[in-house]
Amino acid sequence: MPTLYTMTAVAALALVGLAAVTDVIRWQIPDWISIVVVVLAAVFGVAAPDFAWWSHTLAPCLMFGFGLLAFSRGWLGGGDVKLMTAVAAWTGVSALPIVFVAIAVAGGVLTLIITGWHRARRRAPTTHVPYAVAIAAGTLWWLAASGGGPLGGLHPIGDQRPVPRASAT
Repeated sequence: MPTLYTMTAVAALALVGLAAVTDVIRWQIPDWISIVVVVLAAVFGVAAPDFAWWSHTLAPCLMFGFGLLAFSRGWLGGGDVKLMTAVAAWTGVSALPIVFVAIAVAGGVLTLIITGWHRARRRAPTTHVPYAVAIAAGTLWWLAASGGGPLGGLHPIGDQRPVPRASAT
């Protein structure tokens, strides 16, 4: 039977995936997705013993600070900033560099793919990149690098104590 930990983490991951799909289709990330991802992180935190609240509060603040800079320079859209901030609520401070680099690398690869596709079709390269795709890819990379993060039976990276599992009996 799925635990609350698993259900909240899977729901948050599914919402990040939905954000990527809507960004590709509509070039927009609905605000409610980022809000629900943050709420799910808080639910996970309430249910998890010894959840590092300070870390999971500071991480989104730091990511939002970067996001404001990136938005002001035209590097990211507002929805991208909000979604990255929501993902940071899951990672905590110690994993923030990992997820940040993973998102940046995924964004670079995505940009190269889109640029190559435009050149192959003899179109002018675009400056529009559905960055939620890179955010989703970076989030998956973080999960893989952390042994599954909240899905792998561990608290989100940075706190390596096992999450209590429901008894099978």
